[in-house]
Amino acid sequence: MNFEDFPPENAHRILAPRPTVIITTSGAQGEINAAPFSFVMPVSMNPPIVAFASAPSHDTNKNIEKTHEFVINLIPSDILSKMWITGEKLPYGENELEKAGLTAIPSKAVSPPRIAESIAHLECEVLKVSEIGDHNLITGYVTHASVKDHCIKDGLLDVEKVKPVLHLGGTNFVIGDHLRRVE
Repeated sequence: MNFEDFPPENAHRILAPRPTVIITTSGAQGEINAAPFSFVMPVSMNPPIVAFASAPSHDTNKNIEKTHEFVINLIPSDILSKMWITGEKLPYGENELEKAGLTAIPSKAVSPPRIAESIAHLECEVLKVSEIGDHNLITGYVTHASVKDHCIKDGLLDVEKVKPVLHLGGTNFVIGDHLRRVE
């Protein structure tokens, strides 16, 4: 068996597909921000801690530095095109949820809203922001979690029913066993 060399700077492409989420944050004056991320992972079960990586210049990162809260919204396949809209670069303070036609609903434990169209939500309080390479690694305690009815089977996410969006790279996503490209 032979192996070919792969550029280390593209190592993240080997760790794919990855769950795709929209992270919602609020600014100091309550401005809502939403952006897609796929560099997301659990890092501790007890206590429940999650992490994601964000470019320091992103509004998500700026809001987290001010308010120390965020919500991870797991998205279903039927809002993939709307998720893509939340990734557009808008002036600070413009609401990406409104532009994408997504519905903000109040969170139970933090200020940033949850997204009604999402499968599940993890409401988080920031534990630490660490500069790692060209990104910041943001870790947060999960203070509240919610999931849509009938999306859990035997204690796990029912992926056959839910068909979560997985990011392969660039504009390429995997939904179920199908490759889908966002234009």
